[in-house]
Amino acid sequence: PELDHFMGAYSEKLQKHHDELTESLEEARTFLKRMEIQLNTLTKDNQRIAEAGSTGKAGAVAGAGSGGGGGGGESSEDEEEEDGSCCDVDYHDMIDPIAEDSQLKQQLLRKYSSYMICSLKKEFLKRKKKGKLPKEARQKLLDWWTQHYKWPYPSENEKAALAEVTGLNQKQINNWFINQRRRHW
Repeated sequence: PELDHFMGAYSEKLQKHHDELTESLEEARTFLKRMEIQLNTLTKDNQRIAEAGSTGKAGAVAGAGSGGGGGGGESSEDEEEEDGSCCDVDYHDMIDPIAEDSQLKQQLLRKYSSYMICSLKKEFLKRKKKGKLPKEARQKLLDWWTQHYKWPYPSENEKAALAEVTGLNQKQINNWFINQRRRHW
């Protein structure tokens, strides 16, 4: 009986916390949805203003914003914003998020594509092409390899002598011997 009473009270307390958290979460979702709608509305209005400004049609903004047409369009829009009733309309049904994303992507590509292409070209031009070693140098290294095939590990003095003879640097000689041993063992 005591355990049943405790479990019942504990269950009620958990349910109360669950309800409070669900309510808070729902309020947060509603708030975020409203903010997203307002942001989308603002960006579309700014886009219309920019388009009207570039084409020289300043009157088109007022008509497009109110959906009505005359000069009173701006004042009714301001009244809606003051009431907060503009947020009560669910604009998600009217807005296509996929089209909006692709439009944003196209704008960003137009804006930054020339910069990105130029910087990538410069980056590719900076890098040296990896090529083969000169034929004579390779032949001299192969000659040394065939003479010392039982123990193909040149000492530092031998590497320095090979560097002088072939015209390669120490790193190239070390890498050539490492690769040669991998190929043949």
